[in-house]
Amino acid sequence: MHFDYDSLAVLSTVVRTGSFETAAKSLNVTQSAISQRIKQLEQKVGSILIIRGRHCMPTGDYLLLCQHVEQVTLLRHEMSERPSGPADASRANVPVAVNSDSLATWFPKVMGRAADELNLRLDIIPDDQEFTEDRLRSGEASAVITSSDIPIPGCKIYMLGEMEYVAVASTACANKFLAGGATLANVAAAPSIRFDRKDSPPQRWLEVAFDGSGVLSSHYIPSYEGHLLCCRLGIGWAMMPDEALADLVESGDLITLVPDRRVHVPLFWQTRSQSSRIMQSSRIMQGLSEIVLQVAAESLTCMELATEES
Repeated sequence: MHFDYDSLAVLSTVVRTGSFETAAKSLNVTQSAISQRIKQLEQKVGSILIIRGRHCMPTGDYLLLCQHVEQVTLLRHEMSERPSGPADASRANVPVAVNSDSLATWFPKVMGRAADELNLRLDIIPDDQEFTEDRLRSGEASAVITSSDIPIPGCKIYMLGEMEYVAVASTACANKFLAGGATLANVAAAPSIRFDRKDSPPQRWLEVAFDGSGVLSSHYIPSYEGHLLCCRLGIGWAMMPDEALADLVESGDLITLVPDRRVHVPLFWQTRSQSSRIMQSSRIMQGLSEIVLQVAAESLTCMELATEES
């Protein structure tokens, strides 16, 4: 069956954004054009691909279709990379869900090496590490960085290492909100800066640092750069990856609230198993996995590397 790849891109956008209306705005087309593309694709496939509702959900057939398109795309890319392949070498785009802190620290090295060594372009889907695996289940992503060590059926999981997080604030913030010291009550009452309501390290740090919990008063800043800038401006305290803070702490721009109390977040690389005949002939995802493992080993706190397949 010959697929209209433009229609498949529309389908993927609907699933990613959750609605026909938002997808239409994202693609700068009308909502009726989106509906028509999806309807034509479903008629061609012979099954429903999207469950319509306030939040559109993909069906099992959608996942199978995404896997098929992914396999064909990677196979065509691998064939074009071979000496005997077509002269007009193509670049494959691989959708990968990655947490923001990895994107701001070590994962760009993966992107650079994937481009240089595999001629890949990565389509990054930012999400919290506790929820990226949902992108793999839905078919939006071919691979994910996740904090879950439980493999999704049909997927392979690799242990990468740990990211260390430390609570930091500017001197102005500490003087204004924590003049009585970094205690559970003071820190919980002071404004915190979080990426979104799914951002769990700040609450986990309270338990690690003070053996207790509290209701946080938070600003929600959904970008790493904005997160860091607001912290440096004294708007609140924040949990930040230790790898990115050394220079700022040394210069005095930021101070650590309780230096010896940190949160360790384990990270795993999870990708769909190459079980089909087409995927067995493709080394693209295997090569990408090897790059991820190598860069993680250089950048994250060491853990014993292992693999597991469900």
